[in-house]
Amino acid sequence: MADNVLAVKGGRLIDGTGGPPIDNAVILIQDGRFKAVGDVRQIPVPRDAEVVDASGKSVLPGFIDGHGHLEDFHGELYLHLGITTCCTINTFQDGPWTRAQKEGTALGKIKGPRIFMSGRAIGGERVRPEGASDSRTVRGNIVVRTAEEARRAVRRKWELGCDQIKLNEFLSFDLVKVIVEEAHGLGMPVITHSVDAIQSSNAGVDSIEHIWAIGNTTILYPPARMQLHNDRLAGKIDQEIVCSYYQTENYGPIIDAMVRNQTAWTPTLAKWLRPLSCYADRFRARENEILNNPKNGLPASVRGVTDNAYDKLFMRYTPEQRDRARIGLEKAYEFIRRFVAAGGRLKEGSDPPRGMAALLVHEAMAMDVEAGVPPMVAIQAATLNAAKAYRKDKDLGSVEVGKIADLCIVDGDPLKDIWATQNVKLVVMDGKVIDPAFTGYRNPIPAFYAYQTIPGDLEISPLSVVQGTGPTTLRVRGKGMWPFHRVMLKKEFGSLFNLNATELPTKYISRQELEAVIAPELVMEAGTYTVTVKAEGEVLPESNRAHLIVNFRQ
Repeated sequence: MADNVLAVKGGRLIDGTGGPPIDNAVILIQDGRFKAVGDVRQIPVPRDAEVVDASGKSVLPGFIDGHGHLEDFHGELYLHLGITTCCTINTFQDGPWTRAQKEGTALGKIKGPRIFMSGRAIGGERVRPEGASDSRTVRGNIVVRTAEEARRAVRRKWELGCDQIKLNEFLSFDLVKVIVEEAHGLGMPVITHSVDAIQSSNAGVDSIEHIWAIGNTTILYPPARMQLHNDRLAGKIDQEIVCSYYQTENYGPIIDAMVRNQTAWTPTLAKWLRPLSCYADRFRARENEILNNPKNGLPASVRGVTDNAYDKLFMRYTPEQRDRARIGLEKAYEFIRRFVAAGGRLKEGSDPPRGMAALLVHEAMAMDVEAGVPPMVAIQAATLNAAKAYRKDKDLGSVEVGKIADLCIVDGDPLKDIWATQNVKLVVMDGKVIDPAFTGYRNPIPAFYAYQTIPGDLEISPLSVVQGTGPTTLRVRGKGMWPFHRVMLKKEFGSLFNLNATELPTKYISRQELEAVIAPELVMEAGTYTVTVKAEGEVLPESNRAHLIVNFRQ
């Protein structure tokens, strides 16, 4: 045995293959890969090896987030929760920032998981449903209309260093087939949104995302199907309730097609419906433990979106609405049970921001078990199944000789209590031992866009004040306000961003309104002032501007 061997010994190995656990396991790692795996009777530990004692703990493959949306503060959070690979689906830009994160992580310059990226989704043209924002239906998609445009878009992504292709739900069956053929020829998997999961599966995609892709497909009358989909996009039907409309008697053909074609599926239920889970109290306790850690490095908006899931269901919903949501959750659970029982490839992912990235993966695994999935299969959903869906299973997803050495060492036995997966004590990534504790880490290449949607056009009242008067209550109206939004005031009319702005004391009124207070000393000079909204803790991203006129005192 050569030098520089890492030996992980004494733990109970759940290797991700679905085989029985190995008690008192020994795992030898060299040059970043697994060199030997077995029990203590089979594998001698070299005398000069670095030893990690995992006695009394469970050892699992490093987890994979199969549906991520990477942010600049996610890296340490992922490692804290044992996730060593993030398959990120970009939204608004084609990857220069994400590519920098991917390369920086690979070089060891940025702390975080291994990154596989898609860049912007490729999609078809779609008229925006009435009431839906551009971001909910277009999201910066690369629109293709012909087979040649589709092939060119795929090749361009490959040239840019993308690892997978993401599609939206507005492409024709023929164009999806063209994209799949081109992508697979380049070794790239295809991940898709869908309003017809059977067609998407038959077109050869590797994974279908979200419960609504399944639910839409159960509505057999096409106009009714698209109406339900458009109503969800426009916010006329909440995502928490839409599952209650699905027709469970039509699950069979969907399952048959996806199993036959080995199409993976990612439910992403936890982001919306985890407050209704039997694990909800444990979810909430762990969320608060992370949010209250002063070294977590998370912006205030993470608490806002995490809390919102519970506030919406238990403070803003009526009992009747909650009952509809529970009906929908059980319908989703029924599909999960039947899909897995038929041999379907269940894959899990965070799909933030309606919750906490990384932790949502563990919450999703717990909800899979609640649905009736064996714990071993739930673990595979965030390890080997995710690796297979992204065509990375030769290197990742299980603890087998020759694969990249990623491990997650946890307290407890997740085969007895699936929630033990989040109780991470040590991480190994690329054969290197990582302490998962928070340190307050800051990403050296921060993102240049807002983590949460910033309201667009603002309206303010009053429109003018007299210099040196006040305090003045300023009402700021716009779409998409959150409790973590702050009103900013600056005199340098036309200057960029919030660099010279003053943050005003801000009160959240509703999703359409904030209230702020302008002290007299902030308007001592007459002039044109700008008013913007930003998220607490973020510097650069800001809303469009409103203008406050400060008149001369008579």
